[in-house]
Amino acid sequence: MYYNPESKLANGFIRAGHHVMCFSDRDHARESTILNTQKLGKTKMEAKLLDTAEHYQPHLILFGHTEILQQQTYNQIREKVKGVKLATFCVDAVFCHKTMTAFKSRAEMCDAAFITTADEQALAALGIPGEKLHFLPNAVDNSIETARIFDIPRTQLTLDGQFLGNCLGMRKKQLMYIEKNLPQNYRFYHGGQGLGVKHYTSTQFLSKLCEAPVPLNLPRDDTVSEMMPYLYSSDRIAQLLGQGVTALSPAKSKLSDLYEDGIVEYNNRDDLIEKMVELYENDGLRRRIGKLGHRIAHTKTNATKVAKTIISNVFNCGT
Repeated sequence: MYYNPESKLANGFIRAGHHVMCFSDRDHARESTILNTQKLGKTKMEAKLLDTAEHYQPHLILFGHTEILQQQTYNQIREKVKGVKLATFCVDAVFCHKTMTAFKSRAEMCDAAFITTADEQALAALGIPGEKLHFLPNAVDNSIETARIFDIPRTQLTLDGQFLGNCLGMRKKQLMYIEKNLPQNYRFYHGGQGLGVKHYTSTQFLSKLCEAPVPLNLPRDDTVSEMMPYLYSSDRIAQLLGQGVTALSPAKSKLSDLYEDGIVEYNNRDDLIEKMVELYENDGLRRRIGKLGHRIAHTKTNATKVAKTIISNVFNCGT
């Protein structure tokens, strides 16, 4: 998807004055075999990556979810590109154990690692040295998140509230409770994988986000504190605030430490419903919060600023 985190970071590095070459390990692996499989194509992909690195001679290589790369490839890159800095980032939650195991393996081969969680206790369990591990906010991009939903009165929108996302964990139970207890005239929609309705992707997803002024940033399980680590959210939060909608997020994650009064936090399901109704009845309040969240997200967590933060931490220099 063109609005994924790596695309935004690439844009951010370019706007910060750097030349960027993108390399998809998964696409190159699939395209290097007639069977279109990553497993059979990974050897050719790794050879192509090494050739590209040797030719391009980058100062920094930033790895995303490159699970199919062998550890020896990182060492071979350093041999071919003297002095290159290697870094990795992860936008998944720390309770996703398989993903965290892969992230730790990449971090061991890199000079710096970045993750969209700032929960010290949860991060300590990963075993990545603290001087190597850095918090990375979810980036917004003003060439991607272009809407300003706070400018539009609620009555002119298709919905009053919605949730777009998958049905992992306890989300279906959360949504059933919310739907059951909202006022009958509240126009609420939920959609995504596992919810039995249309799964929106790409531009359709961004457009659907703009149909409701109040979206929910639901955790997988709102009854387990470990599922709501400090400052963690999927990149959904950047998509929401970046489009100027008024997002509701669990207070346990304390996203207000980052987005201040530009986000609405709730303590439990009943509190969430109460705040949804309050924003429904007070559209002026909803629009003020949405405008503030949009400004803060585009100021504090824009892709250029996030890219500069990566550069600063990797090369240990100021921005």
